Parts: sequence; C-alpha cells; structure tokens
Amino acid sequence: MNDSATERRKLRMTGIESADVTVVGGAGHVGVPLVLALADCGLCVNVNDLNQATLEVLKSGRLPFTEYGAEELLVKALAEQKLVFTSAPSEISTRGPVIVTIGTPIDEFLNPVRKVVQDCIDSLLPHLVDGQLMVLRSTLYPGTTDWVDSYLKRLGRRIKVAFCPERVVQGYGIKELKEMPQIISGTTPEAVEEAAAITYRRDHLFGSGRSTAYFGKTNRKCC
Repeated sequence: MNDSATERRKLRMTGIESADVTVVGGAGHVGVPLVLALADCGLCVNVNDLNQATLEVLKSGRLPFTEYGAEELLVKALAEQKLVFTSAPSEISTRGPVIVTIGTPIDEFLNPVRKVVQDCIDSLLPHLVDGQLMVLRSTLYPGTTDWVDSYLKRLGRRIKVAFCPERVVQGYGIKELKEMPQIISGTTPEAVEEAAAITYRRDHLFGSGRSTAYFGKTNRKCC
C-alpha cells in the first residue's frame, strides 16, 4: 500500500471513529432523510450501507431517489464534512448509537421473516461494544424489538435496544421529520433516554411499551 493510500485509510478510520452515530441502511429511503436530519443538527453521521453504488451517488452530492428538500442538506453536510460513507458491518462506529433501518419482511402467509433482521444483527454484533445503543428504526413486525433484546441477551451481549419507528411518507421525509414528534420506546429506561438524546427534534412521544410505539406508527400510516 503506497503512502497516499495509507493516508486515505487513516483519514477514513478517523472519520469512522469520530462519528456521533451510525445509520445502517443509511443510503435507503428510510436512512437518507434521517442521515441528513441528524447531520443538519450538527452530528457527524456514519452512512453505512452495503450498496456501494448508491453511496457513490450520495458522495457526489446527488440523490439516488426523489426526496424533496434533501439535496440542499446533502450538499451542506458534505461541505461541512458531517458524513462518512462505509459499506461493511466492520466499519460501524463504536463511539455512538447504531440506528438500524432494516425492516421485517413477511412471507406469502403474512408471517414475519425475522431472519432478515437476525442476519443484519449477526453481521453487526462482532463490531458492537457492550453498553452501546441499537435503535430499530424501520417497519417491524409487532414483538420484534423484544425478540431482538432477548436474542442479544441469549448471546450474552449487553446491548441497549430502542424502537423509534419512522413515520414519514416516502419523498417527504425531510419535511415530516422536522414537523412530526418522534415516538420513542425501549427495552430499558436507559435505552429510551439515550435514544431521545440523539433525536433531531425536541418534542417526543414516549411509548409506554414497544407495542405502543408500533401502533402509533401504524395509526399515523393509516391517517
């Protein structure tokens, strides 16, 4: 490896280590508005996504899909060096929370396919540190948050788990993230407190349980 490549790698690792928060699936429809909202609040965000082509689009200052109001925020975040782009589970940051935007698909019988979530978590686990906060962000089948928490405990890991469902209409995420209160729930009071601390809004709706948060999300979607 030549000197310039070594220096680029050092700078990249410095960016990963200094990130305030990691968004897994950060280049997707749920991730991009959240990434930009967090960056606009002054946070350094690790945009972690397996889709390297989409990451390259974002790096160039362009959007991979329509998201109204996002382009200006993206250009600003890039100029202020608030974004670091990574494409492997091993490159998540350990300094701050990890927000997972992977949802729970269903099969042809409408049963949850939790293996997708489990595979994602399994890939992240070797790189998470005990005491770190994991925030489940996307559409999840009821009971998934508690299942994730139990799964982590069975593996002997002490990861705090929160559920903060996205509630926005695709394409209008930037606008609605600024206007709508965030539902926050967690498996422990500490998880709730830490999840609230990283939010992009000052007002929150605290669910008394994960089911409360889930139905708050679905009711919003049905409005």
